[in-house]
Amino acid sequence: MKEIVTVHCPCCETRLRVDVATEAIVSEERPKKKTDQTFDEAVQNVRAGAGRRQEAFDRAFQQQKNRDDLLDKKFAEAKEKAKKDKDERRINPLDFD
Repeated sequence: MKEIVTVHCPCCETRLRVDVATEAIVSEERPKKKTDQTFDEAVQNVRAGAGRRQEAFDRAFQQQKNRDDLLDKKFAEAKEKAKKDKDERRINPLDFD
């Protein structure tokens, strides 16, 4: 006869029935989700989420723009440095073969 053990998950409150001999899950019972929100509250939460997403996008866009400006500035500085050091020959790592 199969011995079946019931295990409760503390995180998600799911109840699992496990066969001890095969260590296989026989059944799973997930708890019902509680919906205490009204429709108006749910709509308000969705609209608030849209605002948060837009703010996060705007911040990321501004950070990328600042990063692009910084990289352009560093490139211009490196270009100026290369013009000043024209006489110095660069070492090609492929010449070591």
